[in-house]
Amino acid sequence: MGDMGMSSAPPVHTVAAFYRLLAIEGAVLLGVAMIVYLVMRFWRTHGEGFRQEFGLEPRGASSSGSLYDVDPAQARARTLAVWSLGSLWIVDGLLQAQPALGTQFFTSVIQPVMAGQPKWVNDAFLSVTQLVFTSRPLWFDSLTVWIQILLGVGILAGPRRFIGRLTLRLSIVWSFVVWAFGEGFGQVLSGGSWLMGSPGSVLVYAALAFILLAKGETWRQGRVKHRMQWWMAGWFGASALLQALPSAGYWSAHALSQMEMSMAQIPQPHAMAAPLYAFAHALSHGGPWWNALFVAIPLALALGWFIAPESRTIQVATSVVLLAVWWLGQDFGVIGGTGTDPNTALPLFLMTLVHHLLPRDGSSPWRRLRAPRSTSA
Repeated sequence: MGDMGMSSAPPVHTVAAFYRLLAIEGAVLLGVAMIVYLVMRFWRTHGEGFRQEFGLEPRGASSSGSLYDVDPAQARARTLAVWSLGSLWIVDGLLQAQPALGTQFFTSVIQPVMAGQPKWVNDAFLSVTQLVFTSRPLWFDSLTVWIQILLGVGILAGPRRFIGRLTLRLSIVWSFVVWAFGEGFGQVLSGGSWLMGSPGSVLVYAALAFILLAKGETWRQGRVKHRMQWWMAGWFGASALLQALPSAGYWSAHALSQMEMSMAQIPQPHAMAAPLYAFAHALSHGGPWWNALFVAIPLALALGWFIAPESRTIQVATSVVLLAVWWLGQDFGVIGGTGTDPNTALPLFLMTLVHHLLPRDGSSPWRRLRAPRSTSA
């Protein structure tokens, strides 16, 4: 959930030092990668001889990768999920390399997302991140850059390879670290709105990683698709609840318009800012009615994913809503300011496409809940 605030530009010499550090770390990582590659090539060629020399039996033709084989019917969907998740992490890493984040990550990202959080969150998390990102700002930010880029590259290896599965598991851990420290728990404790990215984009990343770690049998039996349906229904249901909470303040006359106006005022091309200003002006008239609409939309999508997730109407409606929100509600996540990811609507849209590519089986969470009762009657 990228931050959209602006900050003053850091000194030129600091920016130069930041990118010099990134270049040095990149060279070291490249050297390590080459060494690992050469060792793997050597072992692939001569490893069996070494195993026989020491009396160890070769592992044989079967490997754990076969457990993760899927049929061609599921292969396209899983490939899209792999490339989507890997690319998202790489983009996040590149966004983290913005000049302003090298020295101002704490003030540009951490402090804004922690604003309005309960006291215990600030006491437990704000002090830790302040200590980390102000003691060695260049080093820790560059470390974050490479962690996310390496996660993306490793995920692109795919779940059939050990390195791909290992990276997927590490990405889940890192997702929750980012969710807590970088997204302020998705703003769910401080009145977050699904229009702006709550409950948090990295939760979608974690869900995609869990999906990709499913074994081939789980894909073939349709259980991956069924889990995605439950997950999407729950996500939109939670989004409606967050938007409807009186404590969030969105039922007031100008809360939504002020939120939209602050985003429109971020320096960006006029062609991109003009629709945001127009939308903010529209939201200033009848704010509570607009909020009722923004509660009803995710609630309707939650019901759709629960009752008829394979319906073309639900698929198209979900895609249209997510793309519209990514534009008008999230400003594409990375326009202006110091956005650290493309925000939530894009990965949700990609997950919708993954679900759409899976074979249709006519099931839904609603039908699966009713099935045991009908058979026992």
